[in-house]
Amino acid sequence: MKNLIAYGEVFEAEKIVKSDTSIIGYIGNSEVFAFRGISDFSQFQLDKGQKWDIDEIERMRLDQAQANAELFEMMLMLTGGMSPNV
Repeated sequence: MKNLIAYGEVFEAEKIVKSDTSIIGYIGNSEVFAFRGISDFSQFQLDKGQKWDIDEIERMRLDQAQANAELFEMMLMLTGGMSPNV
C-alpha cells in the first residue's frame, strides 16, 4: 500500500495516480479518494521512497508513442534516410 500525505492527513491506496490536475487513489479498480482541479501540488506528497503510478490510458499512450518512434526509425533506415544508432 502507498500513502499520500495531504493537508496533514494520510490517505492509503494500492495505486496512486497523479495527472496534471488530479491525484486519485485506487484499491483494485475502485477509486478510494480523489483530489481534482489541483493547481498547486505543494500540499501533496507520497511517503518516502514511493513513486506515483501512471494511469493505464496514459501508459497506453506512452507505449504507443514509443512503438511509433521505433517504427519511424526503422522506416528511415530501410529507405536510407538514417543510419543505425544515430
